[in-house]
Amino acid sequence: MPHDLAAAERLVSVTDLVDGIPIHARVSPHFVVGRTALVFVHGLGVSVRYLEPTMALLVAEHHVAGLDLPGFGRSGNPPEALDTRGLATALGAWLDVRGIGPAIFVGNSYGCQVIVELAMQEPRRVVGLVLNAPTMDPAHRTISGQVLRVLADIPFEPFGLGWVVLCDYLRAGPLRLLTTLRYALADRIEEKLPDIVVPTVVVCGAHDPVVTVAWAAEASRLIGISSRGAVGATLSVVPTAAHALPYDDPATFAALIESFVERVHRSTRPR
Repeated sequence: MPHDLAAAERLVSVTDLVDGIPIHARVSPHFVVGRTALVFVHGLGVSVRYLEPTMALLVAEHHVAGLDLPGFGRSGNPPEALDTRGLATALGAWLDVRGIGPAIFVGNSYGCQVIVELAMQEPRRVVGLVLNAPTMDPAHRTISGQVLRVLADIPFEPFGLGWVVLCDYLRAGPLRLLTTLRYALADRIEEKLPDIVVPTVVVCGAHDPVVTVAWAAEASRLIGISSRGAVGATLSVVPTAAHALPYDDPATFAALIESFVERVHRSTRPR
């Protein structure tokens, strides 16, 4: 069964008004407030749609939720494109409206920058972080460099992903895409990673030209190095994957998330 159809059968759509903007999300059909949720955050210019194949594999055992950030997907548009801090603030406001308490956050690409910023703003919200292909690699922090690397990733991705991404890009529009890319490039995630204290796993595809294994390894090394009591991070490299692991190989990504969730739960159990 195609990825999108399988996901559609296991997730439901909800729309909430958050600070005057309708925010669309896909959630577990029987979402229970109060249980630790898995919150998925998408990359630059796209929507939650490409994350749904992985989310759908987790709904049987977990409460999952993934939103379209303001300005993207089926969510409404703020008056101006939001920077990384603004998107993290909007994410926090949406969590409040949805009644989602401390959660494990799963980000892909630019979504990693958003959830890391949330961890800096409001650490109480974050139980653990799954950073899949975290941008931006400091060695390639230019618009042209990023565009070329995204183009280089296309041959490694499933054909169906191209249609999903194209539709999302058209919805967002070129101005919002370019402005958000500039904000993403200006956001220095490497300066925030040392302050993360919660359990974290960095996941990288071996064939990813956007986020290289070398940068993923460095990001993993940086996590928690400046924080007393930090548990640090582990690095998982998927040999067959490129940049869009949640869509390309949802079974592998879901299994990695399951393993991480169990590790987080073990670390928080009373001794």
